[in-house]
Amino acid sequence: MRFIYNTTFSIDENIAEEFIQVIRGGYIAYLKGKNLCNDILFTRVMIREGEGLSLSLQLIFPSAEEYNIFIENYKDKLLHMLVDVFGEDLLYFSTTLEEIV
Repeated sequence: MRFIYNTTFSIDENIAEEFIQVIRGGYIAYLKGKNLCNDILFTRVMIREGEGLSLSLQLIFPSAEEYNIFIENYKDKLLHMLVDVFGEDLLYFSTTLEEIV
C-alpha cells in the first residue's frame, strides 16, 4: 500500500519560473538523493481559483516506513527551505493520501 504526500502551492505568477526551478533543482533533487519515494509528480493545477498559480507536488512512498522517515526527518526542512526563499509570496497546504487500489 502506497502513501502519497501532496502539497499544493499557491504562488504569484511573477515568481513562477524561479519557484519551479527551486522545486526541481532543490526540493526534488534532494529527495531523489534520499531514495525514499517511488515517484515524484510535479504538476500545474488546471482549475484557477483566485489570483496566482497553483502547483501540486506529490511524493509517492512505497510504504508507511518511508513515508514516516520523510515526515520525521525531511518534511519541515524542505518546507522551511521554500519559505526562506519565497517568504510570504508562498502559500501552501499539505494532505496525506493512502492508496486504496
